[in-house]
This record gives sequence, C-alpha cells and structure tokens, in this order.
Amino acid sequence: MKKTMIWAIIRSSIEKIHYWEEATGEVEFLKYPHRHLFYVELWIEQKNTERDIEYITEKRSLEEYLKQMPFKGSFSCEDIASDIKYFWSKKYPDRKIKVFVFEDNENGTMIE
Repeated sequence: MKKTMIWAIIRSSIEKIHYWEEATGEVEFLKYPHRHLFYVELWIEQKNTERDIEYITEKRSLEEYLKQMPFKGSFSCEDIASDIKYFWSKKYPDRKIKVFVFEDNENGTMIE
C-alpha cells in the first residue's frame, strides 16, 4: 500500500534585481541587472491531518526570511531554493522539504 503524504504548502513572493554573469548568445541580455518577481512555494511534510505545521506561522517566517536573504547580484532560482531548503531542513530535520522558485511565476526550479 502506498503511503499518503500530507504537505503544508506555503506561498510567497519577493521582488529582486539580479543578473547572470555567464549569459551568452540568445540570452546574453540576462548578464545585465534586471528585475524579477520570484514566486516561492515551500512544502513541509505534515505528520498528521491535525495541521502540525501552521500555514500562517510558516508564511510569516518565510516572508521574513525572504526579506533578509543575502542574495545580491548574480544568483538564480536554484540558489534561492537551495538556501530556503537548507534553512527549513535545519528547522525541521525529521521532515521532507520541497522548495519551488519561479521567475515571474513562469519558469523555475524545484529542489527536494
């Protein structure tokens, strides 16, 4: 029998200016500073159906974390997702964590 997974799913977004230093060819324009709205989804494994991870509390925590993120200049969706995953994996070491980050809610990444 397949195990049922229950997730707390927390969504937020943050505006950041970044660039990709190594961009060449068709996407060379990305090497210059440009704005994105980064959309973040943080998935935290729940242990039961009694919501042991409270959405509102985690959303506030995620939004505060995003405001204080150290990323400046050349960084990617993968960098943001990796940083968030590392922090929440330390906060909840006994739970599965997934992080999705999208540029302008279009293209992005997922780290599990």
